[in-house]
Amino acid sequence: MKPVILIQTDFSLSWSAVAQMKGVMKQVDPELEIVDLCHDIKTFDPWEASLSLQATEPYWPKGTIFVSVVDPGVGTARRACAARLKDGMIIITPDNGSLTHLLHSVGVEQVREIDESINRYPAKERVSVFHGRDLFGYCAARLAAGVISFEEVGPEYPVSEIVECEEYRIEPVVRNHYAQGFILTGVKHFGGISLNVTNQDFQNTAISYGDNTEVTITYQGRTCFHQTMPFVHSFGEVPKGAALLYEGSSGYLSIDLNQGNFMEEYGIGCGKEWTVTIQKGE
Repeated sequence: MKPVILIQTDFSLSWSAVAQMKGVMKQVDPELEIVDLCHDIKTFDPWEASLSLQATEPYWPKGTIFVSVVDPGVGTARRACAARLKDGMIIITPDNGSLTHLLHSVGVEQVREIDESINRYPAKERVSVFHGRDLFGYCAARLAAGVISFEEVGPEYPVSEIVECEEYRIEPVVRNHYAQGFILTGVKHFGGISLNVTNQDFQNTAISYGDNTEVTITYQGRTCFHQTMPFVHSFGEVPKGAALLYEGSSGYLSIDLNQGNFMEEYGIGCGKEWTVTIQKGE
């Protein structure tokens, strides 16, 4: 059975880019199964791409091929690569930080730079601004279809040279009745946010389910939000429209509104400039 290909981009579905990628892949092999992971990754943000891959990868069969195209450096000297993880998954992506979380959580067995002289779509016009279609998607299709082996992707280079996002090195502060971190990411559709404090780490605060917490959010040192909210299991434990602190399904501590959009309601963004402080309340 041929491996499934999952694709994620920051292209959105408001224009034809994703369909062009799929068209090129289907030209290689019309029988390939291509599944959309997400096309609303924050634009130009390899950090969010990395988080999305980490959240999704464990739930797919071994051997699945992921194509992740969030590529602010398209056409520059940044490497285009295929990484084989230690669990057998393959990630095809610009080497710009998008592999950060999987590098640490699963591990990379081998990484190869895509050889453009072999694994680039022979388009009528050679352009340098659509590697998602002409390089990453095309190479993934050739690999999934069995046209090339992983070794034929291109030359191997040291795993130690894989580019990592600087955000990964920012450690949260966790102590008794206190936690502080930054906003990792937000779910655009529902508006909830996740912090770089894992559910497991938060247990070290000794804040228990049902406790009230004082939550403060600052952006570049300016307070944008300050409110008391409970630490609960799920949304239904607070009134409609109320804020809650809970353990997110991605493994990170999260904040949201019950049947509301936290990010829109309070003008909250995500990234290392957004600091969240949590203290046990009365």
